[in-house]
Amino acid sequence: MMSEIVGRMGRVIVTRLEKNEDLLLAIRNVVKRSGMKAGVVLSITGAVTHAVLQKFMTGQQAIGVVELEGPMEVSGHGIVGWVSAPERGKEPFGVGRYVDGDAYAHVHLTVTTPTQTLCGHLMEGCLVRSKHAVSHFTIIIAEIEGAALSMRSDPQQPGGLYHELVAIPGASGS
Repeated sequence: MMSEIVGRMGRVIVTRLEKNEDLLLAIRNVVKRSGMKAGVVLSITGAVTHAVLQKFMTGQQAIGVVELEGPMEVSGHGIVGWVSAPERGKEPFGVGRYVDGDAYAHVHLTVTTPTQTLCGHLMEGCLVRSKHAVSHFTIIIAEIEGAALSMRSDPQQPGGLYHELVAIPGASGS
């Protein structure tokens, strides 16, 4: 069954990242500082020196993790919300090292090296590259008012996770 909530785009946060900053941690920090309950990563634009992606592996149904050395151009988009898995406690779990009560980002990142282009889930370890004193690496994240996204454990699938969509009563988007 389809779930749908009508929200409204709220604040738009434009952030320039520093050289060697971890891209995933930076996105999570924007969500934490802003307190947004749901949002969309509208743009990731820049270059990295090192990339870590979770993706389907060739000839397998399994998902694996690949690491690439740069320099690489990157672009990406995704969603952000909060982890809601009290049954997991405060120990990190899953490939994304999620922690109950913490911000999460589900981002698809495309990286381009001189010889290949790959797309996968953004993982910790993607490090911003800049040859300039002030980096031009930019992320843009928009808040979705009237909705919340919660990453939860799927009791029907061991180790499985899903994004729960929740309406926020009385919010300006609902």
